[in-house]
Amino acid sequence: MRKSSAFTMMEIMVVLGLIVVILMWVIPKIQEFTVKSQAAQVQFQMTDIQSALQEYYFELGKYPSTREGLDSLVENPKPNDERHKRIAHKWPFLKDGETAITPKSGSEFIYNSPPEKYKDKYKFYELLWFGPSGEEDDRYKIIMGH
Repeated sequence: MRKSSAFTMMEIMVVLGLIVVILMWVIPKIQEFTVKSQAAQVQFQMTDIQSALQEYYFELGKYPSTREGLDSLVENPKPNDERHKRIAHKWPFLKDGETAITPKSGSEFIYNSPPEKYKDKYKFYELLWFGPSGEEDDRYKIIMGH
């Protein structure tokens, strides 16, 4: 008998099979973790936006209109208006500026004031985000007012 230091084809196939089985188990777990991480990040962003909207309301006595949108939390929408001039030093209401109102993935935030989708139920504003699937999800919905 001859002594061989090489692997046989069968040994290589068994090892490759084990690697494939492990990858089939690990890849979905990584994808699940990524989706959960994204959901948490969007929820934190929405909470920050909600806080900025509250501060905006406190300073001006109103929420930004749908037309002014979330951009009004980053840049003064009416720099020549006397009330806005008085608090010009407050902008941006969101310290991260434009990146704070832009989700990293999926669709953009939807802001309506007064609410459009829930107008019969609420009267101040609605802040929605349709997740990566593009479908409405209660986890990504903040609605203010009664």
